Amino acid sequence: MAITQLGVIVTGVRGTIGGITFSANKSGTHAKIKPKPSNPMTIKQVEQRGYLSTMGLLWRSLSTAQQEDWNTFAATPPETDYNSLGEVYLLSGFGWFCRICLRRLRTGQAQYLLAPANVPVSPPDTFTLALYQTSGNPDEAVVSYTENDFLDHYLILELAYAPGTGSNVRTSRFLMCWEDEPLTSTATEFGEEFYAAFGKTQLGQRYFARLYKQSSSAIRSTPLELFTGIVSGP
Repeated sequence: MAITQLGVIVTGVRGTIGGITFSANKSGTHAKIKPKPSNPMTIKQVEQRGYLSTMGLLWRSLSTAQQEDWNTFAATPPETDYNSLGEVYLLSGFGWFCRICLRRLRTGQAQYLLAPANVPVSPPDTFTLALYQTSGNPDEAVVSYTENDFLDHYLILELAYAPGTGSNVRTSRFLMCWEDEPLTSTATEFGEEFYAAFGKTQLGQRYFARLYKQSSSAIRSTPLELFTGIVSGP
């Protein structure tokens, strides 16, 4: 799918032209060729579809006033989202409802269906990452941060491959999104989770990482980002 920018004269495009379908959402007009559908039914896909199905049922259980509270929340959100053109776009109230509920679910929190207070979260103070040739031992991947920075927040770490040795360009997909409980230390080992996501690693492989702080109401900070490579064992 490609996001498009329209000129002054053309303000909108809908429908199919030459096999390319044009439509629009809150991020703007986009164009795509209708692909042949695939349905590999991976564990993550089945899990995500189950989540989204549940979100629809939960949303319909809210009163009209409660849904409007989410729409109000979405109008001036505490996080800024960008499309692939670097333009700001806004999620709908239902989009924010799904985002907040799923984040709380993934961090093991009780579900809370009402719109939270619209309070932004400050980013982490520091962020370093040590990744070693891993066989699944906890100490073969370590994330470090400022002491007590996550005392009242969840640590959210995302990792993606960089496409080549020494590359500072990331792939489009994060293969690992790892959460941890509020922490009082300055570093946490996650080699088991890293190995489960990426398997056996090799020296020189590069990874792109993002570290977020997430509040108890599931609002995230802007991330700290870095690239790092696999080095020999700790």
